[in-house]
Amino acid sequence: MTKTGRLLRRIARGHLLALFICTVVAGCELLPSDGPSANNVYATASANKKPDPANVMRFALVGVDARITQEAEQFYQPVLPPVPQDFGKAGTFGQVGVGDVLKVTIWEAGENGVFGGRGKGAELAVRVESNGTIGLPYAGRFRVAGKSPSQIEDDIVASLKDKAVQPQASVIVVDNVSSNVSVQGDVGKSGPYPMAKNERVLDMIAMAGGAKYPPYETTVRLTRRRATMAATLQEVIDQPDSYNVPLAAGDALLLTRTQQKFLAFGAVARPGEQVFSKSPLNLSDALGIAFGLDAQRSDAMAVYLFRREPLDLAARYGIPPLPEDKVTVPIVYQLNLKDPKSYFAMNRFPVRPGDILYVATAPLAEAARFFQILSGASATVAIPRTLGGNFPSGN
Repeated sequence: MTKTGRLLRRIARGHLLALFICTVVAGCELLPSDGPSANNVYATASANKKPDPANVMRFALVGVDARITQEAEQFYQPVLPPVPQDFGKAGTFGQVGVGDVLKVTIWEAGENGVFGGRGKGAELAVRVESNGTIGLPYAGRFRVAGKSPSQIEDDIVASLKDKAVQPQASVIVVDNVSSNVSVQGDVGKSGPYPMAKNERVLDMIAMAGGAKYPPYETTVRLTRRRATMAATLQEVIDQPDSYNVPLAAGDALLLTRTQQKFLAFGAVARPGEQVFSKSPLNLSDALGIAFGLDAQRSDAMAVYLFRREPLDLAARYGIPPLPEDKVTVPIVYQLNLKDPKSYFAMNRFPVRPGDILYVATAPLAEAARFFQILSGASATVAIPRTLGGNFPSGN
């Protein structure tokens, strides 16, 4: 190799080393990254303490520790909605209602009776009209809705007292439409189901083949006339005394699926939209759903959760509201997985639907990536992480 070639090679190496050092010091600003670094987040939060233009969001950086976890856990403790008084007791059963089909059989003792004579009976099928009445030959029209079959039999005999010879009547409900409960939505088989005495919400869902989706994803809505109550199927199962209420004829049950989701970005093993695997969900669960941190790229001191919190919760943390904080405060929670205490906190800190979980990329991982690009190596070049920056713990 000529002197000129060796000189050019030394210059190229010098430039490469200088560029590499510059990249490490600058936090690899020349490389595209998954999102802000820990220093970016910390610097922005610090800058937010100063007056900013109105179009700049000023957020609070909150370290997840035992106190913060306890405040969040208590604030988001599920509050079960009250059960309307309309559902406090079971409906009446064994009564005829509008739309029911009755089989009415009438006998009489006379030889030449109006219903066929001695030993012969007349069998009639009648449907209860919208006004709650039925009409029978010779007996006329009379109200049956709200009465039991035996009461209707007595009414028929009384109405035929002067028209037939010692009449007797039998009433059987052959199509009990009015006592059905409608079960619709995400169940095994939707449709009307006949009621029996003392049946409750879970009984009727089981009769319809059960829910299609997990209880924590399924909302149960019960409608009775103008009253409505709603709870998750998980709440109905966990709180049967409150929500597994007795049903009444004409009730309607609707089961719908509501998936709860959060987003995971940055140096996690599986970034993207994530579905709750249970409810409630904590931060440890959320990281598990995203398959944890990327061991080669993640900064374990910079696990962040982005969320807007109500003013009440921010006040519990000790965060004073700013003029633009009308209803909520933008908060970035930071979890430092280098701190053993964080593992206890993350097992209790609640994750909410719509949260954004972000794990920053370690600066030296970006430097290694840059060096790999320049060197043309096919494998990642290992660089000691002890050369990295000093990141805030958030605790």
